[in-house]
Amino acid sequence: MNKKKVRKVQQKKKVKRIKKRRSKVVVRSKKLTLIPAPINQKQLMHIIQGTPAAHIYKRPAKGGGEWEYVTGTYIKKVLNYTFGWMWDFEIKEHGKEGELIWVLGRLTIKNKKGQQMIVKEQFGRADIKFKKGTKIPLDFGNDLKAASTDALKKCASELGIASDVYGKEEFKQIQKMDKGFVPPQEDGPKVKREIEIIQVGVSPKIEELKELLHGESDGAKIKDLKRKTGIAIENFQITERHAILLIAQILNKTVKHGKK
Repeated sequence: MNKKKVRKVQQKKKVKRIKKRRSKVVVRSKKLTLIPAPINQKQLMHIIQGTPAAHIYKRPAKGGGEWEYVTGTYIKKVLNYTFGWMWDFEIKEHGKEGELIWVLGRLTIKNKKGQQMIVKEQFGRADIKFKKGTKIPLDFGNDLKAASTDALKKCASELGIASDVYGKEEFKQIQKMDKGFVPPQEDGPKVKREIEIIQVGVSPKIEELKELLHGESDGAKIKDLKRKTGIAIENFQITERHAILLIAQILNKTVKHGKK
């Protein structure tokens, strides 16, 4: 039997396995949202993915230590890419408390018809910078801009964008699980937490995803994944949730083509 016939036989076997697993996989993929979401799977995956390390910066924190942050430019690029420029940001209120400025910002995500779809509001703040040796503001407008950018970042984090950076304490356990590290139990009262344990790179769902892709190497399979779903990944070090979503998308397309 030549190589072409072997590939055809292998492909037929894969399709049979696909049909058997299809309903099961699609149901599991819906666990990311309990009700139908106003955004599609590609948008959802782009939002919930971890922030690329190249876009995370550090600065000294008051009282010692360091804060991690992302730039306003990065947040705007993610919003533009995810929602196709169909979003608005406005300042609802602003004020001054001591030597800092605060603003209340509102982020509005719109659908293709320009109708309001998702609204998030959050406060942002910035320290007022003074001219050396005086209490005269150096650039009050620039301080307002900094507070506005801070509010935009916090609104975007409520959608899930860079939430692993700005919700550091909340995501601490999940981040460690993602790296395959199980943190030791803390002393004191035990608090029950329902945390999904995700082991990146060893999930059977990642292996299942690879089976659905053509190519001998991971690089070839990644190219096939982009061709089939339009989603580009650097490697297969992804969470089980990502793998389930990608499998569901491939299977849905396979079945649609099969019907045609």
